Parts: sequence; structure tokens; C-alpha cells
Amino acid sequence: MVISRHITGKIRSARYLVEAILLPVYFFLPWLRWGEHPFIRLDIPNRKFYLLGNIFTPQEGYYLHLFLIGMGLSLFFFTTLIGRVWCGWACPQTVFTDVFDWIGRTILGSKYGKKDASKPGKALVHFLWILVSILGALAWVSYFADPYEMINEVKSSAFLASPPVWTYFTAFFTATLYLDMAFVREQFCKYACPYARFQTVMMDANSVNVTYDFKRGEPRRKAGVQEGDCTACNLCLVVCPTGIDIREGTNVGCIACGKCVDACTKTMGKEGKKTLIGYMSETQAYQPGTKVRWIRPRSLVYGTLLLCVLIAAGTLLYNRVPLYANVLPDRIIQPMEVPGGLVRNFYNGHLLNLTFEQRELKVEVADSTLRSPVHILLGGTEKPAIQVSGNDSQDFRIILETTPLPEDNSKPTHQISLRITDLKNPNFQLKKTIPFRIPIK
Repeated sequence: MVISRHITGKIRSARYLVEAILLPVYFFLPWLRWGEHPFIRLDIPNRKFYLLGNIFTPQEGYYLHLFLIGMGLSLFFFTTLIGRVWCGWACPQTVFTDVFDWIGRTILGSKYGKKDASKPGKALVHFLWILVSILGALAWVSYFADPYEMINEVKSSAFLASPPVWTYFTAFFTATLYLDMAFVREQFCKYACPYARFQTVMMDANSVNVTYDFKRGEPRRKAGVQEGDCTACNLCLVVCPTGIDIREGTNVGCIACGKCVDACTKTMGKEGKKTLIGYMSETQAYQPGTKVRWIRPRSLVYGTLLLCVLIAAGTLLYNRVPLYANVLPDRIIQPMEVPGGLVRNFYNGHLLNLTFEQRELKVEVADSTLRSPVHILLGGTEKPAIQVSGNDSQDFRIILETTPLPEDNSKPTHQISLRITDLKNPNFQLKKTIPFRIPIK
């Protein structure tokens, strides 16, 4: 594990500011409420996802597909423009590494990361690391379980006798976070992170990234003789959290955190010169004074695809009706013909109200391929509507009956479109197409 030397500067201060925003958001977001309901939560046991007062179900998995495609295209698009900035500024691996390093430096001072550090100090550091790991794991689990219920369960007398399921996940994620931060760290960024593997494919010579100005810096100072501006102080190497040398060029281990920028800025400042390392493109390093080409074929392709996904997702969300309906033919009672030529089909329906208010839903026949009129019965009665409580489901039974005309008998199966409408809000409307079968005579 590499414990890099601490460095101060404008980049480091800016990253502290970003982390001061991200950490409270991560820890406190699960505690927020939208009215009386969670602001965000993935409720796996009940198969519901709460977000900004909306409820999504697995049947709406296409939103997840669009989200993942959008995230992937965002990764490609922003990497093409500004390199691996996510890794150095917002990745949880980097943010928690800074938190753990701050604890270590606060307790051990200049002995942090050295073998001659006091054993009691090391023990205290690891103890605090475990506490932070527990808090981080609890925050993560809170995105899947109600944190208020978790507190009540901890206070209950049956907590130790019969621990709830979330405690096992908390223990697992605590161990994962602690082992990662205490023993793995930069090894994950260099050898296990998938982003590191393909970042060089996404980037080109015009991508803005942490880059070394080799034209000014080389050849480096050697044996007291200075030819280039680089003094060979190696401070950029000792402050790097992944232990790479940025002067060797674009490296798969570089997370674009900017520590080497602050280090070189400090060293070159003593020489009265501009830093040799900064956020710039390779083209700017080769040709000083050139501007960044933000618009180029690669960025246009990724940006266009990302825009298409965002438009598709926005259109679907705008037209979304927060209601799930499933109507299937009864497998037990087959379509039948009763005396008088009346044909009946039986269906089992399921309604899921994806809002937090009670809905009174009317079910009616909107369209049909039958020439004869279709009569609908809900629950075997003339009941006009079905009441479904907020964030709840309701099973119901439908009977469709008609006296088919001679031309209707030419086809054994017809299509009927049901319209489900909120009696108080006509815009809250959903259509469902079901088959209507005529018994073979």
C-alpha cells in the first residue's frame, strides 16, 4: 500500500471542497423524506425503487437500461473531453482514501505511513478506520433499508437475539471498506478498476488530463547541470497516491487527482517559473499556446448518443403513468357460450398504484375488433370502479361478454383494448390490450 506524502495547493483545496459536498450528500441522503416517504431507496424485498416522490417497479426496467446506457455514454463523453477526472475528484475510492489519510495524519503526524510509527498510535488509527467503515457501510445499507426502522430495531430488546438481515450486510460492507482502505487502495485503481483499463481508449491527444510539459522539462537536471526546467526533485512521484511517475507520459494508474500539479507548482514557484504539470492536452504539451479542441468527431458521436438517450428517457418519464396493470385470461374457467348465444371470457387483473395517494380507477372497453358491443363486469358485478390505496396493489376479476355477430365468428380470437382511468384525473390513464376468444362450435 502506498501512503503518499501530503501536499497543499489550489487543486488540493478544490478537492477538499468537492469532498465536503459529496460526503454529506452520501451520508444524509437516505434520511431525507419526500412527504412521509423516502426521498431515495431501493426496496429490494418489495421490488420498488423510490426516487423524488416517484415509485418505480421492475416492470419498468427500461428506465434502468436507459440509465445504465446514459451513465456509460457519460463516461465515454466526459473522459474524451476531460480525462479521468471522475476518479480523482468524485470516486468513492478516492474520497474515502482522503478521509482515512486525514485520520492517519491527524493521529500520527509525520510518522503516518512509516514503520517507526508508535504502535498505540497505529492501533488508534485502525480503530478509527473501523468506526468510519461502519458508518460508511451503514450509510450504504440505508439506501436499501429504512434508517429510521434500523434505529428502532437496534433499540429493541430482540436485536441481539435475532439480528435483522441488514446487520449482516453492514458487517460485510464494513469489512470490505476497511480492508480496501487499509490494505488495497491504489492497487484497486491500478489493477482492478475497469475504468482504468479502457480510459486510454476513450482519450486522445486532445483530451484534457494531468499532463507533463516535457518540452520545457526535459532533459531533467542531473549532477547539478540543468538543461530543462525539471529539477528532478521527484516530489510529483512521492505525492502520487498510486505511485506512478507522471513524467513518463499517460499512465493507466493516473487518477487525475492533481496532487502532482500542486507539487510541481510549489517547486517551480521557488524557481520563479510556471508549473510543468497541469490539466492540459498532449497537443498543448507538444504545441504550447494551442487551444483545446472540444468539438471533434469522437466527442460529437458520444455527445449525440448521450443526448438521444436523455431525450428518450425524458420523453418516457414525461408520458409515464404511475400505474401498473396486468390482465390475464383465467386459466381455470375457459371462454364459454351460454344459452342465447352470449359468449363470456374471464380474466384476472392486478393493479399497482405507484403514487402515494388513493386512486379510484374506472375500467372500461376502449376499443375492440369485434363488431358486436362488449359488456364489462368488474368482480362479476356492475361495479363502476376499483379503489386502490396509495403505494398499494389490488386484485380484481373481469368478465367480458358479447353476443357475436356472424362476421365475428369468422375469427376465433379478437383483441380488446381496456382503458383504466382515474375518475378524478382523466389524464391518469392507461390502456391494456387483451385477447377475447370465441369458443369453437
